[in-house]
Amino acid sequence: MKKIIITFLILVLAGIGLVLWNQTNNNKAYAITCFKTGERISGMNKICYYNCLGSEAAITVSLSSLCPLSIER
Repeated sequence: MKKIIITFLILVLAGIGLVLWNQTNNNKAYAITCFKTGERISGMNKICYYNCLGSEAAITVSLSSLCPLSIER
């Protein structure tokens, strides 16, 4: 009877460990590289536009700065 209880407890602890391991590994964030598609001037700033796998992103830089050719999102 003791062997059955010990085996059961080991299986339960292994299952809990597996669930916790899966939860921590599923929360990874991955960066997407976005490539410059255009820019426009707005007052004393420059708005830089990027294509991020089909979605548009924009950043604002000073008028005297160059827009980066790519950004990470």
